Amino acid sequence: MRERNWAPASIDLSVRIYTWLLAAYPERFRAEYGPHMAQVFRDVCQRESRRGGLPGLAALWARTSLDLIRTSVEEHIDRGIDMNRENFVRWSGWALMAGAVLFAAGLILGSFDTNYSDPIGGLDAFYEISQIVGIVLGQILFVIGLLGLRAGYGTRSGSVGGALLLIAVIGGVVSLGGMLIMNSSELGWTAWALGLLTMTLALTGYGGVAIRRRVFSRWNFAPLLAGVVIPVLFGVSAAIDSSGGSMEDWTFALGVSATAVGLILLGYRMQAEAATTSQALA
Repeated sequence: MRERNWAPASIDLSVRIYTWLLAAYPERFRAEYGPHMAQVFRDVCQRESRRGGLPGLAALWARTSLDLIRTSVEEHIDRGIDMNRENFVRWSGWALMAGAVLFAAGLILGSFDTNYSDPIGGLDAFYEISQIVGIVLGQILFVIGLLGLRAGYGTRSGSVGGALLLIAVIGGVVSLGGMLIMNSSELGWTAWALGLLTMTLALTGYGGVAIRRRVFSRWNFAPLLAGVVIPVLFGVSAAIDSSGGSMEDWTFALGVSATAVGLILLGYRMQAEAATTSQALA
């Protein structure tokens, strides 16, 4: 009975989000194939829901997110986008901004889940699906954004800055991998948390390099803001838990929002400077 209650709403929400994400494809491709792709996705959602419930939908979203990014990039390239370094950095900046919004929204909405031991049922299914979609897509976009950051700014950041950016990319990949195996392995959550912590600590260190070397034309503090808050949250949460307390929800939301702001500023700076460079070369 419970599955009948939550499944239709979760499937409708998943299809709605998937339809929005089809905007990543070129307009002609979307007009020709979009409705068919949405219908196929709905059918697959219904099948996975019957087979595996909410974990089955989560695994489907993990596979779909990776495939959507890969095929949308291929379609844009097939239609003549010149993916030089400036364009890659520019698109990576947008990816970092979108990833920050999705990641923060996923974590904050997930915190409204009233029963973590039994997240399936009624309104809570909305929060659970939102959390899964936001975090998975956010992590994927983080990796793309960090790759673009290293491609565009690794050289001017010096050897230490370049190494820190590489560590941030590796941390992002490990964190994404942990998220994708979380339903099938107990190590998933640990890999996700350690990868995210590694990524943000590396960004914190890179923020110091950016401020000292003036890597960006403006807002060199952005990597520091993007990186420092989550490690602080980890530390404060561990200290509070050891004393038998719990962190206030508003503290968590504020910290995640500050991280998102730092990533948005960093992504905006990347795409703005890449666009200026492209115009100068045109």
